[in-house]
Order: sequence, then structure tokens, then C-alpha cells
Amino acid sequence: MQFRWVDEFCNFAESNGVSIKSKIRVRGWIETLLIDKERYFTKSISYNQDPQLYFSGVDPAKLHDTGNSVLICGGKDKELRDIFIIPWNFFFDTLRKGEPLNTYRPPKEYWQYKFKLKYRGQLWKMYVQGGETPILEVNDWRFAPKEAVAFLLKKSKS
Repeated sequence: MQFRWVDEFCNFAESNGVSIKSKIRVRGWIETLLIDKERYFTKSISYNQDPQLYFSGVDPAKLHDTGNSVLICGGKDKELRDIFIIPWNFFFDTLRKGEPLNTYRPPKEYWQYKFKLKYRGQLWKMYVQGGETPILEVNDWRFAPKEAVAFLLKKSKS
């Protein structure tokens, strides 16, 4: 079962005073948010207990897009638990160092850049699949849902 963690976080954030100006959906999933004047690319991802990580993919066309931050909302067992608010350039520059993979069986094609968010040694790190597998520490950009709301509210007042 796939959870719409971004929807859940948006509902929680709005009920706690965050003003979300627009929600752009692709195939029913929130893909982009406008909070104040900042643009957020979003991903809903579920925690995989066995390898202890979040795993997702991004369409290569997104690498040519622009915005302010990437909002990754993750949960486990029907509970929203991890919110990552990563600066746009850090996220996409790291993703760009990987290699896109065809995630369908030939002759069909659907290319994606795959990434993992792993908690290892008291740190959250982002890994990309393919190539040299660069690592980006994302610990400073990881929040519990209430902390993420406080961060967004503080950001909107500055």
C-alpha cells in the first residue's frame, strides 16, 4: 500500500498555520507546492524496515526545473515520521551525479534517477544509484513533523 505522506504532512502543516498557496498534482500525487513564495518539489516515501532506508526515484526532466527546496515526507506503519526539507540545488546536484536507470522492462522505457535516504551511524545520508554513488549528509534537513512545521513558519516570517 502506498501512502500519500505529502498530503498528510500538508494537512498537518495547514492545520498548524502554514499557508500553502498551491498544490500541483501529477497522477493524483502532490508533485509541487508553493509555500509563501517558495517552490517545493515533493516526494512521498515509505520507510523500508529490512534495509532500513527510504528509496525513491525522480524523473530526469526534473533536473532542468528550478525551485527552492525539496520536501520529502516519509512514514512507516501508517505514521508520518520523517520530513526532509533539502535545498533544491544540494538535492539535484547530488542526484545529477548518479545515472538514470530504465525502471521498466524493454521494450517499455521509464527513466529515473534513484536515491536512498539511510540512517547510518547517527546520520541521515543520501545515496544515488549508478556512477560513483556520491553521498550527501541530510541530517541538518531532517525534521519530525512538528519541527518541520515550526521551521516553515519561522521561514515565512523572515
